[in-house]
Amino acid sequence: MNDIMTVDELLASKNLTREEWELHRELIEDCRKNEVRINECCAETRENIQKVAGILDAISVKMVALSVALETVIGEAEDVSLRMLPEHKFYRE
Repeated sequence: MNDIMTVDELLASKNLTREEWELHRELIEDCRKNEVRINECCAETRENIQKVAGILDAISVKMVALSVALETVIGEAEDVSLRMLPEHKFYRE
């Protein structure tokens, strides 16, 4: 957002007359207030994005650990399943 002009920069580039300043005074004040609020919201949004990124990293680590644990459990379950097969259903060469 560095390429976006601030309200004051925009006003300076327009070379408004005294009459134009007075005519648009309320609008200019509203724009300045909105600019402050937008900057506050941008900062808050950046902070929230960083928090979400941290949470997602933690979830990713836990998901990898869960995946490894599930692979272990599946392997053990297959082993138990084979051991529990009745002798007549177990194929041998």
